[in-house]
Amino acid sequence: MKKDKNQRYKAFIIFLTPIVVVIASTLFFYSGYSPDGRTNNGQLVEPPIELSSLEIEGREEGFPGKWVVIHFLNDSCEKSCWDSLYKTRQVNIRLSRDAQRMVRYLLVSDDYQLSKEENLKLIKEYPRLKIFRIKEKDIPSEVTRDSYMLFDPLGNGILLYSPELPGGELLEDLKKVLQNSKIG
Repeated sequence: MKKDKNQRYKAFIIFLTPIVVVIASTLFFYSGYSPDGRTNNGQLVEPPIELSSLEIEGREEGFPGKWVVIHFLNDSCEKSCWDSLYKTRQVNIRLSRDAQRMVRYLLVSDDYQLSKEENLKLIKEYPRLKIFRIKEKDIPSEVTRDSYMLFDPLGNGILLYSPELPGGELLEDLKKVLQNSKIG
């Protein structure tokens, strides 16, 4: 008899545990509690920046349907700028079989003219980098010097990366989104 009573208590506890977890998590959610951790390494852009709202000269209509890393350039490309371009190129290479799911753009402000040396270096070292012009006023305010932004295949700028951030951080984020994305 006592053994049956113990079995009932165990079954009751096992049955009650998921219910208690759901109730507790609901209470935490509605009380405003959220964990401090995050899974992305870039800075989340809220609200996302729509690529279609930017006036990019020379870009084909529509969006490429791929994940896009965009560098914005409104001044000469100094060491951190070249480092950022190098990091994103290496990330693209390290994606191996998923490399074709990502493209890279360099959007140069219409107020700035690339020097002959910059043009030659871009052509020689970054042949797959697509270069377009953009109006200075269209460069998002969130973008700081030499930072770059990740856009999803629908054209939403979702993550902003500082030039000081190691390239492995972008690679980690890209692997996550490519693994979980059904588009692009």
